[in-house]
Amino acid sequence: MSASREKKERRAAPAAQQTAGKKSGMNKGLKTTLIVAAIAVFVALVVFFTMLSGGYFASHTTAAVVGTHKLSPAMVNYFFKGAQTSLQNQYGDLYSYIIDSNTPLSEQYYDEEQGVTWADYLTEEGLKTAVRTYSIYDAAVADGATLSEEKQSEIDSTLDNLDIYAQLGNFGSANGYLTYVYGTGCNKQNFRQYLELTELAADYATNYEDSLIYTPEQIAEEYAANPNDYDRVSYRTFFYSYSDVQGDDADITDETKAETKALAEQMAQSVTGEEQFVALCKENAPEASVSYYDDDSYTLREDYAYSACLPATQDWLFDAARVEGDCAALESEAGYYVVYYISRSTNDFPLVNVRHILISVSDTSDEAAMDDAKLKAEDLLAQYESGDQTEEAFAELARTNSADTGAGDGGLYENVYPGQMVTAFNDWCFDAARKSGDVGIVQTDYGYHVVYFVGYSDTTYQSYLVENALRENDYTAWESSLTDGVTYTLNAKAAKRGGKK
Repeated sequence: MSASREKKERRAAPAAQQTAGKKSGMNKGLKTTLIVAAIAVFVALVVFFTMLSGGYFASHTTAAVVGTHKLSPAMVNYFFKGAQTSLQNQYGDLYSYIIDSNTPLSEQYYDEEQGVTWADYLTEEGLKTAVRTYSIYDAAVADGATLSEEKQSEIDSTLDNLDIYAQLGNFGSANGYLTYVYGTGCNKQNFRQYLELTELAADYATNYEDSLIYTPEQIAEEYAANPNDYDRVSYRTFFYSYSDVQGDDADITDETKAETKALAEQMAQSVTGEEQFVALCKENAPEASVSYYDDDSYTLREDYAYSACLPATQDWLFDAARVEGDCAALESEAGYYVVYYISRSTNDFPLVNVRHILISVSDTSDEAAMDDAKLKAEDLLAQYESGDQTEEAFAELARTNSADTGAGDGGLYENVYPGQMVTAFNDWCFDAARKSGDVGIVQTDYGYHVVYFVGYSDTTYQSYLVENALRENDYTAWESSLTDGVTYTLNAKAAKRGGKK
């Protein structure tokens, strides 16, 4: 059969036959296609849920943009947690009264009137930190700065410790622990990136701040221009409240204000000395609070900075004409303060340098543990006194025996100022009879300290305060120059804030 004839016969075949053939072919192909499609969908679903549970989308979705940087939900959570930790450190034990750990932060109000939840607030604070961090990080990279080997080692150690935390908390793995803390999408790999980012920014900022050096002339000039910013005053105060004088919750009348003023002025004019002031405070105190005045220190304010004084009293207390024994009635919105002036300090005294060895006790109410710590402190002191009795000898004992973070520096603390250390430690350091080479044992809420007095610093407290203020102002200006124009935007739907912790 010729080819042309075959074509003609095929063309002449019944249409039903041709159609049936085509249908048969389609059914077979359709089955194959559907099977392949089903497999593809199954595989896609497996991949999707694997990626979802593994945090792929959380790691690759843009939850916020800071400057030119795209932040994943996990990264937003990293800064969110940083803001939360800062809040906890700020309020300490009071944090539990502010935040209910059993209620989601998105259901607790920071500002109910404005509809701002704590989740909203902490997200905003975290992103503000992100702006500063990325701005400094970008400057560091542009300047060719890199992390030191020491910092890299610290990061490595932090990541290694994650495995320990995971085991202790039964999280299965470090990634499981990170997911718990920072939310889905956070793992060891990107957590390292977060740490490297923040550490490089922090290092670069610290190095810049340390580079800010000021001459004695610059320090003296700043102090002369703004003495009120650096001096401290000591005084006593008593308050006549309008509401106490009126005795009810009604709007305060002009008559009440005049009566309160008269009472305050009468007291101020009758004061002839500090002891009498204390007695008059107790005599004039409202019945409900009179017991507070049994403690003579209740009215005392020692070494207060200008900014720490009540606005109504600031200018009067820091007036250059003020002398000991001055007393005045000063008006405020709620009543009148009767203020007795004691003294003003220019803080022109040297700071001190000390070394110490800390024998730490986690629970100082544990008498047995405290006794053991005391025995160890006494033994270390005996070792020192039986040896060369030099500063270096003490430093070596500190390096090998102290639980303090400064052990590597031989327990050295330089330029210690009054009030910097806990009370017992402070009192030992600033004892008027203290001299170089003195050693002793001090008990604090941390345990026991073996202390070595190196001597007085060349730096005065006044210079310290002025230099710190100059440095803070210049650093703030530098940071502002880096963050100027840098903004952030938040994709609220993508941002899963707070993790599970």
